Amino acid sequence: MSELKRIGITQRVVYMEQIDERRDALDQRWHDFAGVVGLQLVPIPNNIPDSARYAESMELEGLIFSGGNNIGINGGTYLKDKNLQEHDVALARDRTESNLLKWAMSRNKPLIGVCRGLQFINAFFGGNQSRIDADTHVAKEHMVQSRSAEWEAIYGESFQVNSYHRWGIPVDMVGRSLTITAVFDNHVEAVQHAGYALYGMMWHPERYQKFRNSDINFYKEKLGVL
Repeated sequence: MSELKRIGITQRVVYMEQIDERRDALDQRWHDFAGVVGLQLVPIPNNIPDSARYAESMELEGLIFSGGNNIGINGGTYLKDKNLQEHDVALARDRTESNLLKWAMSRNKPLIGVCRGLQFINAFFGGNQSRIDADTHVAKEHMVQSRSAEWEAIYGESFQVNSYHRWGIPVDMVGRSLTITAVFDNHVEAVQHAGYALYGMMWHPERYQKFRNSDINFYKEKLGVL
């Protein structure tokens, strides 16, 4: 049996008001999904001084940016008027993921952003987002359309996905060098970068009761699992 791929995964920041404590948190189902794909997940803390050096020292072979929190970055600018208690924005996480994204590009490592992770990638490359209809996108299932032959080969021409986000990316707000690979209701559902192994999806593969073969195959292919 081949060795598991060591893949770093970022975590949401949660504030526990009762004890004035900030915690990093990760849905346990990510480890279940990773086991099926053939990954060994390495959760990355948000309070280390140099997340890129951490990734290097842990000999990570790729990255996943998980969901949770709102983004606090626009291009290279951090939105310092945002905070965790009022806006669910953890600037420490944005700095962690910014450094990790730069590391992935410099080392030619694959990176997949999920929901908030896609939003972060889009914002990093100068894209924007807007509030969307919660009745359509929060805890819902809907059909999306492939816009890429590469993605269509895995997911099909149209396919159903879960949806848990309150912020969306209109197709005219996508970041530079990002190619839209799936859409729903004139909003971005998936992207990939034109020059780097960077990918993003708005649905959560880890939240299915029975993991889908299409998601498993996508992660195997993009993260280099043999």
